[in-house]
Amino acid sequence: MGDLQELSSIKETILQAREHVQQLEDRLKLLGLAKTQVESSAHEAKSTVEKHFQELKEAICSAIDTRQRELLDRVEEIEGESLEPLRECEDVVKNSIIEDLTVIEEGEKLVEASEVVAASELKSFCDRNNSRSLNSLPEVPPLSEVPCILLAGLDPACITELPEEIGSDGYVLAHAPVQVEELRERPGGVLASWYEIEDDDIPEKQSPAEYRLQYCCGRVDRVTMNTTKFREAYQGSDTCCTVKHLKLNVDYSFRVCCKMVRGWSPWSIPQVARTTLLQHEWEVAEDSGYTLGNGNTTLTRTSPNAAISVLHSSKSSLLCGDLVTFKVNGTGKTHRGDGLGLVLVQEEDSILQRIGAVCVGSTGVVHVNGKEMTNQLPALAKGTTVTFDTSKVPSDPKKLRVSITVADRQVTCEWVPGGDLGDHLYFAACFVHKGWEITVE
Repeated sequence: MGDLQELSSIKETILQAREHVQQLEDRLKLLGLAKTQVESSAHEAKSTVEKHFQELKEAICSAIDTRQRELLDRVEEIEGESLEPLRECEDVVKNSIIEDLTVIEEGEKLVEASEVVAASELKSFCDRNNSRSLNSLPEVPPLSEVPCILLAGLDPACITELPEEIGSDGYVLAHAPVQVEELRERPGGVLASWYEIEDDDIPEKQSPAEYRLQYCCGRVDRVTMNTTKFREAYQGSDTCCTVKHLKLNVDYSFRVCCKMVRGWSPWSIPQVARTTLLQHEWEVAEDSGYTLGNGNTTLTRTSPNAAISVLHSSKSSLLCGDLVTFKVNGTGKTHRGDGLGLVLVQEEDSILQRIGAVCVGSTGVVHVNGKEMTNQLPALAKGTTVTFDTSKVPSDPKKLRVSITVADRQVTCEWVPGGDLGDHLYFAACFVHKGWEITVE
């Protein structure tokens, strides 16, 4: 008997060891992927640095050579234009000097030999030189009118600031500055939230903060995201966003970045999520007095005399512990039977102010199981959003805590819907007069 127990214990130990080996091997694969990510990203970062600074070096050298040539060409141009008339004037002066020296030489010879020189020769010399104006001088420009080539506008700061600017060009990060924190499935969509990480290598971010969220269909990793076309889902200062109108049971990849002092940060590593929850829709019902639009997400009260006043969701698509939001697109006359609310089961009833329902009326009155609460909310108006946020009460499995928010006001109540609570609820609307238009989001 003892041997059998020991054998059984050994077999159990072997089974546990095999499971442990499998778990360790799985972790070894994850470590391999992690090492590959570090090594490949480091290789890409090095290549990017080398390419960037090689292009920067070529661009700076080209710009320096181009500007240097432009300035030298302009100096040579001014020099040539200025020297040409001076050289011409110089030639005139030199020729005049040569002619005058010739006159002096001939005249001195005639003076020395005047006793033997014929009078006709003396007269010829005088006639020949009397026509020359020895009292006139060629115009020579004063130095103030002659170009003096100077260089202005050379900025000494280029020598000091350019190296400083290059010295602060780029930075190396171990992680993207903002990361996807959670991807939570919502009816027909995914609620994405993100956060900023603490890293001393991250330079100053833009203030106030600004983020971008993008998504694409399919599973995308750090490498393939560079060649994948993403869709813009959000840009703003919030740290969460619900991406709507997604296909059921289809993988979607999400990434986020933030605005830095110099442009946008690198993208975070994509995270994958899918939704298995159907889009919230209103139930299609004949002779209900309501018309539906926008994929059955918007109801409009068109007939005040219809038999059905309460319109429910097509399915119990609201999870207990989740929230649903309505937007009031249009209003009509108010009635004490008007309301937006939650019900456990669909019932053919003409009002929502009943047992098994929690609702807020068009005038802001809140009813829980047909009982009016003391606290009230603002009346429903065009553009108003109404949110029902539910959570289970741990101490009582038959009770729900419901927070109703209209505009900036909130009322919280504890609701016992009765029956088997389960995990799902219906939402419902009731408006007596035409003109009311409500969209469920």
